[in-house]
Amino acid sequence: MHSVEQALAALERAEPQLVEAARTAWEALLAGAGPEELTQWRLQQYCWDELPQTWFPSEPSASGSGLGARWRVAQALAALLDELGLGRYAEIARGETTSEVLAVGEHTPERGRALARRAAQRSGIEPPSTELFTWGASMGPAEAFALEAVADTLELAVAAGDLVPGARGWRDRQTELTLAVLGTPRRELAGDTPYQRVLAERLGRWVRGARSTTRSAMLAPLATRLVEPVEPLAGAAARALLHPLDWLLAEVGEGITLTAAGYLPPRTVARALDELGWREELIGASHREVDAYPVLVLREAATRLGLIRRRGGRLQLTPSGRAAGVEGQVLWSVVAARLICPEHSALAVAWEVVLAVLETGDVVVEEDVRGLVQAVVTESGWRVAGRRQPSEADTSPLFFAVLRELRWLELIEESGALTGRRLQARPGVGELFRAALRHRVLHRDVVLE
Repeated sequence: MHSVEQALAALERAEPQLVEAARTAWEALLAGAGPEELTQWRLQQYCWDELPQTWFPSEPSASGSGLGARWRVAQALAALLDELGLGRYAEIARGETTSEVLAVGEHTPERGRALARRAAQRSGIEPPSTELFTWGASMGPAEAFALEAVADTLELAVAAGDLVPGARGWRDRQTELTLAVLGTPRRELAGDTPYQRVLAERLGRWVRGARSTTRSAMLAPLATRLVEPVEPLAGAAARALLHPLDWLLAEVGEGITLTAAGYLPPRTVARALDELGWREELIGASHREVDAYPVLVLREAATRLGLIRRRGGRLQLTPSGRAAGVEGQVLWSVVAARLICPEHSALAVAWEVVLAVLETGDVVVEEDVRGLVQAVVTESGWRVAGRRQPSEADTSPLFFAVLRELRWLELIEESGALTGRRLQARPGVGELFRAALRHRVLHRDVVLE
């Protein structure tokens, strides 16, 4: 293997028209580092992700293929890789996949990115997400280090034949290798595992996240309790904790025919009110779902959690719902993973605030929690129409959207008069809330500081 400068000199003698493009590509690829730093993952990232997004003056290719300057850069890089004795990498740079990604991305960037993602996954070296955490779209240094460490191991496994993309069971093997890398202490991390570093980084970014001092002060003590995973409840204990959801899954069973208007039939509503003990919460006879607010909220919550869905005129269990109906631990785990809405929204902020406050099991004043939601949403930069800061009238609906689900899923207790109402997580629910917040940190993109 030559040095990069020697390879560029050899390329200038053979194909002088490619030298500048090759030099530019190498600088973008490795920022001047030597060829020993090149990996397949870095090369694929450059050719399939970075190069399609690099701006070049409009320039048709001589072949008329429409690939233009980007394809010329890829070919120049391939020629340089040949001079460096890296023929396998050169074939990626000039290969059909690179050509197709660049051609499609030229006219339809989104389709080009989708094509690149599929190609990266088929290569076998794209690190998969695991139960430990989901790779983020924006990574800190610790996560980027972990990603490349896994990718390097997967590349070696593919080259050695230990991992054969497309073969039976190859994704299971890929996950095994990934977990092994993430869980192995490394000297360059002072004996920590990559997973430990990623967890610490994620928690730090989550606490600092949205530049809200109120939020940071509230989450900082909680972060230490999120380091260790939460053991899920199983069996009868999980079913008892999540009784309304467990009841609904059993009631839906093989499916329920809805009314013409799309509501639960009156007999199901009546059973829910009687068997869940909610009839005394209502005034007057309520046989319709639209009049039985607790039943309506329960169904909406189960739908949001991905446990049930409407298909035509019937309400059915989803695959997750069927599994949760069989095993209480699955039900607990599904609720923990989906309790906080996944998107980056003001409603998700409200969920984080409410669960963080109630997770300790302490009695809290409802008005104080509502005030925290307003403060955090406002400090985090959310705005309403006209770009004005949200008022209490704007943020209160967010708080009550969270509160109504927690109440009718029977995860909290309420006490006191209307003007001084107090809230408290039911016994055992604090662990569920902690698991939900931990899932948020590890499996959703955290807000950049």
